[in-house]
Amino acid sequence: RPAAGVNIQRPDDLTQGYLFNNGFGGKLSGVQLTPGNLAYGGGFRVDPGYAPWQLTNPTYSVRDDLSKVIGRHNLQTGVQVILGQRNEINATNGPNTGDLQGVLTFSNFNSVTVGNEFANALLGYIQSYQQDSAQRKYYNSYQIIEPYFQDDWRLNSHLTLNLGIRFSIFGNYHEQNHAAFNWDPSVFATPDGLKFFEDGRLRVKGNKPIPIDPNNPGPIITNGLVQCGVNGVPDTCMQPHRFNPAPRIGFAWSPQGDGKTSIRGGYGLFFEHGTGSEANTGSLVGSAPGNLSMTQLTPSAVGLGSGYPCIGGIGGADANCFSGEGAYPIDVTSIPRKTIWPYVQQWSFGIQREVSHNLVLGLGYVGSKGTHLTAVRQPNAFPLGPQGFNDGIQLDQNPYGPHQPIVNSAVFQTFDCTNLGTLNNPVFKVNGVKINKTQPSYINMLAACENLNGANLPPINSRRPFLGIQKIFSLENVADSNYHALQATMRRTRGPLTVDISYSYSHSIDDSSDRNDTTTVNPLVVSANKASSNFDQRHLLNVSYVWTLPKFNFDSSRIGDWANEREGADSQSSPGSFDRFISALFGGWEISGVTTLQSGTPYTVINAGYGALGISVPDNGGVAGGISSVGSYPDIVGNIHGGTPIGAVNSKSFGPALGNAAAFAAPRGLTFGNAGRNVMNNPSRMNFDMTVFRNIKVRESTSLEFRAEVFNIFNHTQFRVYDPNPNFGNGASNTIACYGIENFNAAGDAQTDCLTGSAFLHPVNAHRPRTMQFGLKLSF
Repeated sequence: RPAAGVNIQRPDDLTQGYLFNNGFGGKLSGVQLTPGNLAYGGGFRVDPGYAPWQLTNPTYSVRDDLSKVIGRHNLQTGVQVILGQRNEINATNGPNTGDLQGVLTFSNFNSVTVGNEFANALLGYIQSYQQDSAQRKYYNSYQIIEPYFQDDWRLNSHLTLNLGIRFSIFGNYHEQNHAAFNWDPSVFATPDGLKFFEDGRLRVKGNKPIPIDPNNPGPIITNGLVQCGVNGVPDTCMQPHRFNPAPRIGFAWSPQGDGKTSIRGGYGLFFEHGTGSEANTGSLVGSAPGNLSMTQLTPSAVGLGSGYPCIGGIGGADANCFSGEGAYPIDVTSIPRKTIWPYVQQWSFGIQREVSHNLVLGLGYVGSKGTHLTAVRQPNAFPLGPQGFNDGIQLDQNPYGPHQPIVNSAVFQTFDCTNLGTLNNPVFKVNGVKINKTQPSYINMLAACENLNGANLPPINSRRPFLGIQKIFSLENVADSNYHALQATMRRTRGPLTVDISYSYSHSIDDSSDRNDTTTVNPLVVSANKASSNFDQRHLLNVSYVWTLPKFNFDSSRIGDWANEREGADSQSSPGSFDRFISALFGGWEISGVTTLQSGTPYTVINAGYGALGISVPDNGGVAGGISSVGSYPDIVGNIHGGTPIGAVNSKSFGPALGNAAAFAAPRGLTFGNAGRNVMNNPSRMNFDMTVFRNIKVRESTSLEFRAEVFNIFNHTQFRVYDPNPNFGNGASNTIACYGIENFNAAGDAQTDCLTGSAFLHPVNAHRPRTMQFGLKLSF
């Protein structure tokens, strides 16, 4: 609903223009509103998507093994051969959305609009429009051959050694029809005479726009692209590296030789071929020039309601369009020119002891190290500016002081993003000091303020290192990970009851939890994003048990003897049908269950910017990265795990507050914010699952199995603040769009409340409720 007092007049003509005349794929354009309603976690998106989609993944695998015992040696050898394919229509894959219909984005902070993203959508005040030109079919394939050899050598009754090696002979992914194109910086040539219109379109001398022709894009648009398998470029677009030896060694030692105490250890190296979404031609599906993905920013910067028809300049001069026809810089994908396979090293050491015939204890350490893992960089971004501060005297430092945010607000009469110069030579004023193109922080100010309509700033694409290109999704094997864990186990078996207890205290750290990790903010230096892994769980306790109830023979005649206080006579007669039924019904049941206690997984707190008061911006560092949904973090100014502020738990917010919202402040200007990646954790869990099982013998060859299973048996509510799965609620409860400051109008009345109705640090959903299921199975 629009803000109070806003008079909205819906424009008569909402006919939408286009960047590519492809019929929109027969769908309506997707709509994305940011940051969205605070009461629902921020962010709202409706998109028909890239369906219908086709993907086939036929894989053919052949394996053979051979073993031979010679004296104290148990020799094993074998080979595995894999022929894999990945045949698909391109979907969302890096630079492209897979959407022929395009995606419209609306913002709530806009100096020429009503300040409400829902109202802006109705009025046609569009922040950006992105559209793909085509969807195509790609046929990728690869080959793997892995022979191995292992010797289990029993030196004596106390010690056994395990020695082995595996040769991973990897063939790269390659597109069979030479439809893959890679962006190679070594063949990129800085274009002469390339200029930009105010709306970001490309132009050459004479103010001539570069036309959009998806069937024959010009050399300026395709600058740096090479075709895999053509003109001397390998069909894999990468120089191969096939031979990868992976040794393994281990031992098992019994100090006394009686088998009651065992000390084990081992080390192994394992190479990973990777999926078709990593640094290979599988990631080049849907990329230029087969599919062009362009983004038009702020088509409605001038003219009431002119945004929709002005996409692509289709509305013409009659619609008072700020934009015109012509091409915008494209997004491209880049993979390495030389193959580097990711690998993991794993090692372990443990002691296992049989304390008694029914009790076994174990204690061990497990570690691993991942190297050359796939991550995405954006080499067409800007480096973070200098971070020092000298009270505005030295502008070779950051002009913003500690915890001093970027502000562009009429409420505070502060307009950091206002251009005091000309369009081609902007000048900003921060802390009373002007910032022009002679200061290092100048380019970062341009990028940070780019999406503010009415700022009268040149398009940031006109300043990028690789001119004429927008974003470069560069997949590189540059990420690392490590994992360390202390593990303890106990197994107790006594009669019909078996209990297993396992506990691990562990920590997983990486700088990219997967290729599509959206929690990283530094697009140039992957290692700067190092933090706890997205899936890290510090504590994990599992208790499992199996209890078999004893069988018994029911004799109904003894009930009468007991009721009449007489001694029963010994009887050798067979039990009747009723007695057999009761014996079968209550005897021989098996009860099992699993109880889990575990720490919550980490999540990142995101600075949304564009707040109700005009405090901060999403790209707070001003690097123009654009490959992650996280542009910056907030600053931490208190105990994030402390008590919740008064008013945080209210009837207009969903669920309890699960963190201290007051501990976060708007980030210092031109920084990424100091909160860092994965600074918070979801609540811990305690869950009980149980199964009751009975196998009833009906006849000699017939049995009936009954099973009852209950998950979360006590129906314990287990909240999540952040869930990466978009199918389970709104995933933006980790996003701040308001920083606890009230907006006062001329009458002195508070207009903005950052707690009532806010979803920040409130649960977005919960783990599964109590679930019961029953089953019968007849075997004959």
